[in-house]
Amino acid sequence: MEKNCLKLKSILAMAGCLAMMNAFTGCNDNNGKSDKAGIPKPIAEHITGKWNIETSYAKRDGKWEESPVPEGQGQTYTIRTDGTVVSAVTAADGFTTLKAGKWTTDEEAGTLTLATMTVNILSLDANSFEMGQYGTNTDTETGETLETDFKWRLGRMDESVKTPAEKLVGKWVFTKTYKKENGEWKEYNQYKPDEAWVEYREDGTGTNYYKAGDKEYKDGGGWSFNNTTMQIRATKEGNEDAKVGDPITFEDDNTYLQTYKEVYDPATGETVGSGEFKDVYVRVQE
Repeated sequence: MEKNCLKLKSILAMAGCLAMMNAFTGCNDNNGKSDKAGIPKPIAEHITGKWNIETSYAKRDGKWEESPVPEGQGQTYTIRTDGTVVSAVTAADGFTTLKAGKWTTDEEAGTLTLATMTVNILSLDANSFEMGQYGTNTDTETGETLETDFKWRLGRMDESVKTPAEKLVGKWVFTKTYKKENGEWKEYNQYKPDEAWVEYREDGTGTNYYKAGDKEYKDGGGWSFNNTTMQIRATKEGNEDAKVGDPITFEDDNTYLQTYKEVYDPATGETVGSGEFKDVYVRVQE
């Protein structure tokens, strides 16, 4: 990590450091405005789509210093015509977290507001744009504080192409369990709950539900997803301790499988068997 790497108090990457913090917050001091000549208007009609942060810059001694996005990390914004925006941030640990909010533009000022964060649109064309902000930020490694201009260059992406984390958004119903016996998967529903489902929302929250006999369980919290290990990390409301689940596999866009080594009775919570198991979840179509 470069020593001049600065972390903004937001979900954005400042000078190349992608830090997982509260989404869509940040400095709103726009002293660092620039010439808006050549930017197509209205901005709101040209800014929609999916964008990837390609690199970031901080100004030092009047010069822009570039810091590319570290490999394996990144951030995208999906800016929709309905006024909603979804940010997907992949941190250094490989987990992607989604956050959602509203977006607006100030056509006269040439600014874009993503939830509570306002940035200047510095350039904009069909395939790329730059946004900037003036603020005070501190390097978490050196303790150095820098008050200056920052900017980020973003490239347009194919909105129809989704990462596994984005594909996971939705409500999924448990259908059946399989157990591998003599090398073959056979249906195993001895401890099948009466009803079970899980919902992953694009604002980074989720809900888990199951019912077995007179026992009913429903809980919510936050979630993130590792696109490499295909594991879901979840936290419960009021509890910051994260639990990483067993890997999942997408059979298609509307079906995923989760494999594990131990099976338990949902009515008692007790482990009742071991081996190779997999659960099948099917997307609820809206």
